[in-house]
Amino acid sequence: MTLCARTANDRSMRLAAKLGFTEVERFEEYGAEQSLGVRPSIPTSG
Repeated sequence: MTLCARTANDRSMRLAAKLGFTEVERFEEYGAEQSLGVRPSIPTSG
């Protein structure tokens, strides 16, 4: 799974960390610094 969030949005950054996302890159887009995070997929039984 991947996630992008504005680094200035403290709530989004805290939630991403709480959900297990790890930041792998920061970049500039839409006039603001963004964070790209990844999280291992949770296997589902089918």
